[in-house]
Amino acid sequence: MGRRGRVVLRRIEDRVRRGICFRKRLAGLEKKAEELAVLCDAHVGFVVLSCSGDDANPHHFAAPATYAPILS
Repeated sequence: MGRRGRVVLRRIEDRVRRGICFRKRLAGLEKKAEELAVLCDAHVGFVVLSCSGDDANPHHFAAPATYAPILS
């Protein structure tokens, strides 16, 4: 099994494909942040701002242990 090589990152021109990619990568990022918080007992939080009209709401994640210090 060979490696795929270096991936060239560039903007996805098709709006539908770009939105699908955004949502999938956001879900992956949230999963990794939650895993990091649970496995390493880390305080993890992030905010993602989307510039598209369809999904213009801010997306956020904070580990459960992070909520208490933020709210107090």
